[in-house]
Amino acid sequence: MLITLLGLEETALNQFLLLFFGGLVAYFGVSGLSYLIFFVWGRRYFHPTYVADSAVLRDQMKWGVYGTIGNAVLTVPFHWGIANGYSQIYWDPMERGLPYLLLSIVLYLAFTETCVYWVHRALHRPWLFKHIHKPHHKWRESTSFVSMAFHPLDSFAQAVPTHIFAFFVPLNAWVYLVVLAFIMTWTVMIHDRVTVVRGSIVNTCNHHSLHHWYFRVNYGQFFTFWDKLMGTWMDPEAEYYRGKIPESVMRWAPPLPPRSASTKVATAQAAMPSEADVIADTQTITESA
Repeated sequence: MLITLLGLEETALNQFLLLFFGGLVAYFGVSGLSYLIFFVWGRRYFHPTYVADSAVLRDQMKWGVYGTIGNAVLTVPFHWGIANGYSQIYWDPMERGLPYLLLSIVLYLAFTETCVYWVHRALHRPWLFKHIHKPHHKWRESTSFVSMAFHPLDSFAQAVPTHIFAFFVPLNAWVYLVVLAFIMTWTVMIHDRVTVVRGSIVNTCNHHSLHHWYFRVNYGQFFTFWDKLMGTWMDPEAEYYRGKIPESVMRWAPPLPPRSASTKVATAQAAMPSEADVIADTQTITESA
């Protein structure tokens, strides 16, 4: 699609090159800027205890590049199919009217949110976790560079719903492209360990920080409704005041009141992994594949 906008021929090779090099520019550009803001320039305010480890950062970037290459290869068939008229993509936003455009956006988000939740949960099953999803969980305290640090099949499995929807339901091309760009940005935002917008409806950064810490909570992509419905939701603020994890794992801007100074009581949560679960999951992460 972007190949057409750039005036180039829609060949599989051109699509791969654009997805690969464009993906690398987006990964290092967005993740790099996020890292500079939260872990370098603003470290005293956002992550005062963070100490950079060059070996860890190189490992995260290595997996980021690996994931980007693999995802580019696996995504080419979808873009080729769209370019050759096999999808339901249309370009003029008003072609089907404004009501349909708005409805299609709601359906698109609902479909992808549902699929990503269940795919993500499936990736935490023992075999799939060990062979596909485990690399992404090497870091219990993530940085912005963890955003694309996936096994290629992992990132592809979670991205597939975003592509296949357009082959069965009429979808505006600009909605498709904007959602793809937003997912890339969102993936970076939920790995910087700083929540700016508080609430329990949106799957915020600290929801995902808890996912990296406890492994079996907060599987959602943008929202928390599936986690709440299926009993896998964990409230970051309640967990913060429960005091069971280091303060460095979750940060807020502006900061929450200190644990000792707050009168907020940690509420009962649907998801509350036992200490035995945490120990077992940590051992799974640290074991050799």
